Amino acid sequence: MIFGFNTDVKHGDTVYHVQTEAHLANHTFQSTIFVKGQCIGKKSGSYAEASDAAQTDQQLHELLKHQHREIVEAIREGRLEAVLKSTSPEPEPSDFL
Repeated sequence: MIFGFNTDVKHGDTVYHVQTEAHLANHTFQSTIFVKGQCIGKKSGSYAEASDAAQTDQQLHELLKHQHREIVEAIREGRLEAVLKSTSPEPEPSDFL
């Protein structure tokens, strides 16, 4: 079972909520950043190349954890915009069907 992550991070006077989860159907994972309940950015990644039979849930969990940690650290360091600019394109809505 692959778990997601939820973390509240404060930078200055702003509290950010970072949520990272896997989308198993299309082999992607996504981190969404919220401020006061409003989405301010997303970063997606793919594990399609790594999703063969040899890939374990623990390995996929580590990919999610790595991206989540990267965003949390970027917020703490005040460089969230730079991390979000390196975002890969979002999957099309039809990819989730």
